[in-house]
Amino acid sequence: MKWQQYTGMAVLAMAAFALAQPARADFPDKPLRIVVPFAAGGGVDALTRPFAQELGTLLGQTVVVENKASATGQVGAAEVARSAPDGYTLLLSSAAFATTPAFYPQAPYDPVKDFEPISILAAAPQVVVTSKKFKARNMAELVSMVKAGEPVNVALSGITGMQALATEMIAAQAGVTFTKVPYKGAGAAFKDLISGEVDVMVDNPASSLPHVRAGSLNIIATTGAQRMASVPDVPTVAETLPGVEARNWFILAAPAGTPAPVIDALSRAAVKVAAGPVMQRFFERDGTEVVANSPAQAREYLNDEIAKWGKIVKDRNLQP
Repeated sequence: MKWQQYTGMAVLAMAAFALAQPARADFPDKPLRIVVPFAAGGGVDALTRPFAQELGTLLGQTVVVENKASATGQVGAAEVARSAPDGYTLLLSSAAFATTPAFYPQAPYDPVKDFEPISILAAAPQVVVTSKKFKARNMAELVSMVKAGEPVNVALSGITGMQALATEMIAAQAGVTFTKVPYKGAGAAFKDLISGEVDVMVDNPASSLPHVRAGSLNIIATTGAQRMASVPDVPTVAETLPGVEARNWFILAAPAGTPAPVIDALSRAAVKVAAGPVMQRFFERDGTEVVANSPAQAREYLNDEIAKWGKIVKDRNLQP
């Protein structure tokens, strides 16, 4: 299902629905906890902090953010899956929530069976950034270099996340093989990318665009279906390699078995916050688009993403 179906009028309709439908009077009656399954300071954490504050204001309760960091988000997701299904412990994660089990069949959680999606709050196309020393200035030149036998080193800030999967999709569509250099997070990767030790990286716009604006990196493409509004002169990968589309998305979910009225109350509140001015400014700054869909739409998209990226993992024989 295309993201365009979740944006535009859909967001406005959901926001209107949120305004028209009050939450249950007895929920929430105590503080809520949002678990972020990654380290503080990362992209998911940066989104969750203002979201939690706005959500708490709307609900009239404190919303505490707790980081349960692990490389693939499994620790935090598993903790929420085991939590009481009462709506007071929630998960806010990235697309890794759906893609990690494809790499780890024995992962301690099932994204479909163990959770009730509340809303996919937003989605961000990725950006393809390069060292200033790298001679390719667009995707066509990059692909030509690899096909000509010139080594191109691609930094991977993780192994199972959307950045790694987008890299694999690009390689598959181009019919090339990159020399992949794994890092334990984007921070270390940026150091070598800026110095020219590695050539290229697919990354979240929130962490890469500041380096581009500072003149430390070049941006040669984005991975959405359309060009990003924040960098309209930068072409999409699909303009060179049709069929490439990869977005990192952010989901709010509760443990399976959480009562439907509680899910509905949380969804209405989440949609209102995501479409509100504070989060709109946050998303626009980082090149992220508001989605703010319903629980049913979130589940449908989750299933689609699991199938899409699971096929990439299988076809490319990807290993963690």
